[in-house]
Amino acid sequence: MSFAVHFISAETAAAPHPLGDPVADLPDDEGDEDVEELTADEIAAWDGLHPRLVELLPAGAHDVSATPFARQLVHESTGMMVTWAHDDYEASVPFWSENATAELFDTLAAVTEAIEAATGRVGVDEISEARFLDHREQVQDTFAMMAAGFEQAMERQTVLGWLRSKFKR
Repeated sequence: MSFAVHFISAETAAAPHPLGDPVADLPDDEGDEDVEELTADEIAAWDGLHPRLVELLPAGAHDVSATPFARQLVHESTGMMVTWAHDDYEASVPFWSENATAELFDTLAAVTEAIEAATGRVGVDEISEARFLDHREQVQDTFAMMAAGFEQAMERQTVLGWLRSKFKR
């Protein structure tokens, strides 16, 4: 499970539910939608952004894929990933408790600023459903709580974690 900042038009970002209605947007049972190839403009935008993103991400970042459908850049140790797919641009971070740091959120903010400046799109996060840069400290606090919850849940899903929780009282 990951936290993501989605880059959408300013008009869509101003809507009451800028990331869509979660219930209405559930996939149907008829299969996946057709994936569209990146347009020449989308590839040019990525090619312009790529050097700046590599500069902003911590050492160890590398390209995951460059296909007709998407471009991805990932930082291995944090799992931070920037994904560029047709009309679906995002920067995401897994809910690992180690990721709930000010440094990682500073990096995510810098990536968000770079993408917003280059594309004119607005980075809206999944927690506040508002512009990430306007609420980043609050989002970071909520992220930390969710990451701790995921860590506890994962620990309890293992036999050793379950046993440890029984004897920790």
